Amino acid sequence: MRFNQVSISRWGRQILLHCVLFVVGIVLLAHADTVKLKDGAVLEGDVVSEDDTQLTVEVRFASGTITSKRTVRKTDVVQITRLTEEQKAQRAMERAFEQVQEYQLDPNTSEPLSYYDHVVNDVFRPFLRLYPNSPHEEEGNKKIAEWTAERDKVASGLARMGNEWIPRDEAERRIELLRAQRLLAQGQAALTQSNFSQALEQFKAVISYSKRPEIVDVAKHFYNETSRLWLQSLEHQQELLSDEAKLYEDRVARTLQKRNDAEARLKAARRTTNEANVNTNWLGEETLTAKMRTDYEHAYVEHVEASNHLLELQKLLAGLEQSILEAKKRAEAYVVGPPQTGSQTTQLATNQASPSTQPPSSPPPPPQSTVLAPIGDLIQRYWVFGVVALLGVLWVISRFSTRR
Repeated sequence: MRFNQVSISRWGRQILLHCVLFVVGIVLLAHADTVKLKDGAVLEGDVVSEDDTQLTVEVRFASGTITSKRTVRKTDVVQITRLTEEQKAQRAMERAFEQVQEYQLDPNTSEPLSYYDHVVNDVFRPFLRLYPNSPHEEEGNKKIAEWTAERDKVASGLARMGNEWIPRDEAERRIELLRAQRLLAQGQAALTQSNFSQALEQFKAVISYSKRPEIVDVAKHFYNETSRLWLQSLEHQQELLSDEAKLYEDRVARTLQKRNDAEARLKAARRTTNEANVNTNWLGEETLTAKMRTDYEHAYVEHVEASNHLLELQKLLAGLEQSILEAKKRAEAYVVGPPQTGSQTTQLATNQASPSTQPPSSPPPPPQSTVLAPIGDLIQRYWVFGVVALLGVLWVISRFSTRR
């Protein structure tokens, strides 16, 4: 409910601000130079330059927030309506107030003291000094009071978090926790998409900025697990590519032999054709030569394709080797044990580890006895069959007892 109230309040302020800016934009356009053209077009804005033959108008669009200069010939102008000095002053005041309206207090968080001082002393007060009798004087004073009141709270050691004002230390702790949760969630989301590099960057960011040991341990644990999974994935890819490269090495050798054999048969066919020029079988020998040429061309193309594919595989393997070295280097960056247990660490991991984004694997369990380990493993695997067998034995005993 608190989140909804904060969201509604924030959206309400934004809608109000946009409405005010829209009205101010209409006022600004109403107080602008107007140039009417012979084709019926009307340009509203500022006449920024003019000579005997043409003039340039700074035209305003989107309620006066977008400007564009347009130059027209005076022979195309029907009428020019210029602002009076009083109207220009009114427009300057509205533009200044539009800048004042851009500064709004954030309903969810507070700002540094220097920011409050800057806005109050460099934005609000200068506006009131320049336009002491403006229709926005009351609103300007109200803004100064609101910003000063919030500034005093910040100066007293408080910080805003949503609708609450809490001690700054507590706010910083909560902000750090929220940021860590967000980064860990982003890292786990990247991990589910096998984007190991991005996941490592998110976990590394938590390790770098966090000052809380329990959060750092959790991030290091996720970092190590991601590095391990990344290395396993790269080594698996390397194994597959190596097997494929070996196959293509054999294929290149076979296609090379096939090409050489086809080339030898083609040369032999050509010699036979040359010798048969004086015989009646010349047409048949020429047909045989054409067939040998086609076989040679096919063998040549097959060898080139196999060789090119082998080169691509070799390039991929070289890139994988570099990636494996990088993954190993990253895996050695943070070597820690399982994350510490505790209420804060448990809360952090619980908030982040949703069913779809669980950490890559759980921390390794403590070593068990070498004698009891196989027994425990058998019980864990076949306990269902044991229960069924026990029920069968009890049923037989009950039947035997009934007959007696």
